Amino acid sequence: MTEQEVKLNYVMTSCARFPMLLHSMKSSLLVSAHHLDCLFVISSDGETLRVEHVRVPQLLGIALRDDQQRLSLAAAHQLWEYRQVMSSSELVISPNHSTARDTIFYPCGSIMTGDLNTHDLAWGGEALFMVNTRFNCIAKAVYGKSFEHVWRPPFISELVAEDRCHLNGLAMKDGSPAYVSYFAVSDVQYGWREGSSFDGQIMRIEDNQTVLSGLCLPHSPRLHQGYLYFCESGTGRLWRCLESSLPATRADLELVAEFDGFTRGLRLFGEMAFVGLSRVRKAKDGSSRHTDMPLLEKKNELLSGVSVIDIRNGHEIARLVFSGDLNQIYDVELLFGSNNPLFIDVYSDQRTEYFML
Repeated sequence: MTEQEVKLNYVMTSCARFPMLLHSMKSSLLVSAHHLDCLFVISSDGETLRVEHVRVPQLLGIALRDDQQRLSLAAAHQLWEYRQVMSSSELVISPNHSTARDTIFYPCGSIMTGDLNTHDLAWGGEALFMVNTRFNCIAKAVYGKSFEHVWRPPFISELVAEDRCHLNGLAMKDGSPAYVSYFAVSDVQYGWREGSSFDGQIMRIEDNQTVLSGLCLPHSPRLHQGYLYFCESGTGRLWRCLESSLPATRADLELVAEFDGFTRGLRLFGEMAFVGLSRVRKAKDGSSRHTDMPLLEKKNELLSGVSVIDIRNGHEIARLVFSGDLNQIYDVELLFGSNNPLFIDVYSDQRTEYFML
């Protein structure tokens, strides 16, 4: 272990179906754990799960381009970019090291953004869009600048680093930002921390229309099969609504599933939803806020992990559970075409053994 590596104290357990599911999909699961500064790479041989850790300080959003060749990670003060090694001729491995992997991702650069508290990331064509939470806006990642402003909610009067509404989630449509989630309509610094936990909203970017309101700490809006899905984190629920029926009221929402955990992080594929679950944590500044969230009244112990749901009926297909220090998940993503990937960790000795040509 190098001096930069951190010993992680957690246990990962799963039902028998989880490794079978990943292997049959020929996929691996990527999970961000910002409080542990790690990207967790979970793969399967069909019977057991393998997990590896890639050190990424304060990791939040994960964005994998549709062609699976570029991966971006929202880390502290910067955005990391990885590229998939497409052929063995592109990679040189030192003689004292060998590997038998079906996919390798190599770190090829980063953009220094400063402390933007970047949350969701998403690729749209060749552009990388980010939820710039500190400046209450959607932005593009560009070399040579902290960010390039794209859009901000109409109630935000100026572009300032004050995290006024806690903009966090982004849904893409046809390669462009389409919907955002945020905790409150506020135009003062940290205004989202005041008031009810049910002040959350989802807004359509095209016309600045609020399409859903009265939501309890919403995250992870996603468009899939004509529906807008989102996590209502403070209730532990996954909802959906026909996009064609927006704007809508709570009565128009269809409950997909309810969980014993803070729902945050959502990847939809076919008829399945991979949903990240976290335990409720205390505010970093030590204050008490959003104590009215219904999740706090749950009698069952809250879980940290990933649940796979059949979106047709809400039944759970498989579950992965973390215990110990791994209790906060922000994002989940699927890497297709790989049951045994390798991500080169820039903070480990791996970086001295692999070379891209």
